[in-house]
Amino acid sequence: MKCPVCGVRDPEVGVLCEECRDELSSPIRITPEQIILRSLRPTEAALLDPWGRVHRLEARTIVGRQIESQGLAILEPSVSRHHAHLTLDNGVWTLRDLGSANGTFHNDQLIEGAVAVNGGDRVRFGHIAFYILSSVDKLPVPRASRTVTSTIKPPNMPAELPPIANKTFEEEETTNVGLPEMRFRMHEPTGGGGGLIEVDGKQVQLTTTQFELMALMIRRMAAEEHQPELVRGFVRSSELIADLSWDTREPSENHVKQLVRRVRRALIKADIGDLIESRHRFGYRLRAIPKTE
Repeated sequence: MKCPVCGVRDPEVGVLCEECRDELSSPIRITPEQIILRSLRPTEAALLDPWGRVHRLEARTIVGRQIESQGLAILEPSVSRHHAHLTLDNGVWTLRDLGSANGTFHNDQLIEGAVAVNGGDRVRFGHIAFYILSSVDKLPVPRASRTVTSTIKPPNMPAELPPIANKTFEEEETTNVGLPEMRFRMHEPTGGGGGLIEVDGKQVQLTTTQFELMALMIRRMAAEEHQPELVRGFVRSSELIADLSWDTREPSENHVKQLVRRVRRALIKADIGDLIESRHRFGYRLRAIPKTE
């Protein structure tokens, strides 16, 4: 079974794939023992933490640093004593901030008042993020923890390395090389507004920023042909923040992650495959080598 968030990649960290787990990364160092759930009457819904662990929610679940009875306790300073509330009413989950010091976020947007949340949404309390699942009915078998994307394979081929236990976010990963060659064609209209990318005859329409991301990674992979394949073609987040055309004044790491995630989905939907690798401390690159004409 696939990752319950993206539905595309194999689980590598608990029930999550490594790319979706990356979306929960935090600048704050935290251990699994700092997240504690007390639940007497769990529903079918759950929160998934950065280790891909499942925390079943009650219909009324309080989230905070100090929980006296039932609720989700997050023992981290950015989380307030009573931080937020998740409630289920008439089949709809609602997230409400309880006047926390560092805010409650829904898909990286600071919330004010109550907002409805859906399965696959990302919720964050202070600096600690989770995915919400509407149902735990069909989940993959949890995998032991490992680091960010560790295997480069041709598109649509699953990773086959065995799980590596007891690794943290900060440790390095091992990458298998053997990138396939693929033919890329870029079609950018003169009036702007995005562009069309053709990969081995399959086409996908992208927005301006998405098109620029792919173009930059294609150029970088082609320009670094003399680099070892293990490190060839990576583009750091700082470069993407500086060089791409963003629709926000202050783009951040989270904006980069959201952008990459959307491009991945567009490529997969166009039957091209997951062509973007993310690697901790290196950045992003193509999972393919541009074929020369």
